[in-house]
Amino acid sequence: MGVWFVIAVLAVPGAAFTATGDGSDFPKLVVVIVVDGLPQEQVVKYLDQVSEGGFKRLLDRGAWFTSAHYGHSTTETAVGHATIVTGAHPYRHGVVGNEWFERKTKMEVYAVSDPNSLYVEEPTPVGVGTSPRNLRVPTIGDELRLKTGFQSKVLSISIKDRGSILPGGKLGTAYWFSSGTGRFITSTYYRNAYPEWWQRFHAEVPQDKWFGKAWEPILPRAAYARSASDDLAYHSDYRALGTKFPHTVTGGLAKPGKDYYEALAWTPFGDEYLLAFTKAAVQGEHLGKNKNGVPDLLAVSFSSHDYVNHAFGPESMQSHDHFLRLDRTIADFLMFLDRWVGLANTLVVLTADHGFHNAPEYCTEALKLEAGRIDPQQMLDGLNAHLSTKFGVATYTLSWRRPTVYLDYDLIDGKNLNRADVETAAADFLVSYPGVFAVYTRTQLTLGQVAPTQFWKMVVRSWNPEISGDLLVIPKNCWFLDEGPNEVAATHGSPWANDTHVPLIFLGLRWIQPGKYASSTEIVDIVPTLAHLMNLRQPDGSEGRVLAEILLDGRQSRSEQAGRRGEPRQKRTSKSERRAPHAAAP
Repeated sequence: MGVWFVIAVLAVPGAAFTATGDGSDFPKLVVVIVVDGLPQEQVVKYLDQVSEGGFKRLLDRGAWFTSAHYGHSTTETAVGHATIVTGAHPYRHGVVGNEWFERKTKMEVYAVSDPNSLYVEEPTPVGVGTSPRNLRVPTIGDELRLKTGFQSKVLSISIKDRGSILPGGKLGTAYWFSSGTGRFITSTYYRNAYPEWWQRFHAEVPQDKWFGKAWEPILPRAAYARSASDDLAYHSDYRALGTKFPHTVTGGLAKPGKDYYEALAWTPFGDEYLLAFTKAAVQGEHLGKNKNGVPDLLAVSFSSHDYVNHAFGPESMQSHDHFLRLDRTIADFLMFLDRWVGLANTLVVLTADHGFHNAPEYCTEALKLEAGRIDPQQMLDGLNAHLSTKFGVATYTLSWRRPTVYLDYDLIDGKNLNRADVETAAADFLVSYPGVFAVYTRTQLTLGQVAPTQFWKMVVRSWNPEISGDLLVIPKNCWFLDEGPNEVAATHGSPWANDTHVPLIFLGLRWIQPGKYASSTEIVDIVPTLAHLMNLRQPDGSEGRVLAEILLDGRQSRSEQAGRRGEPRQKRTSKSERRAPHAAAP
């Protein structure tokens, strides 16, 4: 905080965008909103405090799935954003983590890195995101561009590069925040120079307007009684923001610079800046106002909530306040869309790229649960010592990228050891390590040698044999594989419900039946639903089902549909009648 929309058009390039054969029509603008790191639990917990125009507007007038989950185990930002827009699980779309290890080069690979693409008009740091080259399947936006003969525009915007590049797909255009200059930038993968509207937006240096501004609670302190204190020992003083309110945004600098820009992204002001740029982009690109009638697609991923949760924990007063401020930002966004193109002409989907786990200390003290932090380096040191006693002294691990361990094949083969034997010995050690719930080996994942539990299915969907590691480690509930001493207060990345359970809301006044839906849903169901609704080909790799229960009858006229909204809901078909099974894991 990163849903995909698509629209059908005649296959002939340049042809007018027309209605489908059943008489339904299409949006002028499809908007995908992703909130980075927003668990469903927070939406429910703070629902009584939201504004009329933000989440309440979406929930009252849209279709809300209360049991929407990710079906994979590695719940990280890049993985979630890729899943939202492709309808594929990680083993198919190829984004198995924010980073992974490449055996051929013995280098770490960032999910959106590309040495052949550079930042436009500023230096490109090593290893940053610049293109979607690692995405192995097309997105719904790619299908839209192809279907309309490239007349439709697909635009993606986020603070994080991976939160923008992946939703933009192969054929869209992505902009993201540069902590070096504080500007929203792109790369040469998309274009070689910036458009006039971009120049005009940045001419007044809008990124500096929050320098020295203090982030304070938006409500009286009594309103945050259901949340943890804003000043706890495990809070991180990240970006010199301090561990309690007020959080003054300077980055520890005397004037705006890189540390300030990084701090800005970790506050609600990052969302405000993102929205300001988004408005300028929508107007500058004339999104939703194509004279030839084809629709456009806009993806916006709000990253700051994830940062706040990392720094202070999702249970914190800071996270509570940030959610309320984000709600007001989304209300502002919806009002803008209504004025610009009309919400009646807009299809909106809101979801999150992953949820969030409470800080282990909060789990222990407030929830009375066993919890803790696992230091990966200590775990690997113990693993190598254990393998050394069994197979001879050596370092058997080649790399660690959460949640997988890569073994050193050259070493193992050089000792004439059986790789599966080393995997089994390693798994035996790791599964007994404090805080570890389960360990899956490459051999087990390849041959299916484990009982088909829910976690097994989620792990298989997260693991790609070409790029994933040899041992996939699942921490116990409320434990997490730490990122370093005092680095973050809380994190995500597990198959437990706090990390997989996210909001899923569809708003489309002419296409979506409003209501609160209890049916079990996966995030991969978004793409097939939109493809069905718009008569668009599903992207290759899409694996979900059509959420038929939320769709208005497209053969009725708008006036008939409007009349139906005030009538009792018709009896729904049974789950077996309407749901096609998910594609089997490999």
